[in-house]
Amino acid sequence: MIVHYGKYSSISIEHCSKVYGPAEDTFLIMDNMIPGTNVLEVGCGTGIISVYCCKLGRKVTCCDVSQDARNCCERNAIRNHVDLEIIDSQLFNRIEGRFDTIIFNPPYLPTEDRYEEASQWNGGAEGFDVIRPFLKGASEHLEDHGSIYIILSSLTDISTLIDEFSQYTFLEKAKQSFFFETIYLYQLFKRNAP
Repeated sequence: MIVHYGKYSSISIEHCSKVYGPAEDTFLIMDNMIPGTNVLEVGCGTGIISVYCCKLGRKVTCCDVSQDARNCCERNAIRNHVDLEIIDSQLFNRIEGRFDTIIFNPPYLPTEDRYEEASQWNGGAEGFDVIRPFLKGASEHLEDHGSIYIILSSLTDISTLIDEFSQYTFLEKAKQSFFFETIYLYQLFKRNAP
């Protein structure tokens, strides 16, 4: 199925089996981020955010541990006539270099669902099983003047995460509320960058 999304109707996205499709959290990022010139998207899924950044004229690298997601992202890049680098990587384990913008829409729900596709949203009991290693690895790939955009959920203890990762300044950029949760887009900066 090929979909065009409202204000992003110039982007044509194929929805792919076993790949997290664009949703409210995706558009919260796209509506509120200002990407730098050299962008890394971690966990690219369909690739809509990476494609959007390419269309803004940014140099984009993206990665996903899922072969289905990487294939889907590649097809969507071709469909939208953009050139981006797609890497097979679990978080940063195959990423080289530094970026001025790192984007991550993580699995953030506090659940321990064990079936295959749950990895798209399963953040473990606290919701931070993927977010913690991401934040630990991100700083060595982030330019000193750069920033990280990440989605967090009110179903988790965000204040504990902020205290734990005091090497970053957390700035709430936007939020969207639903009957059962609020999702937040945070922009993070290195706290003691020169």
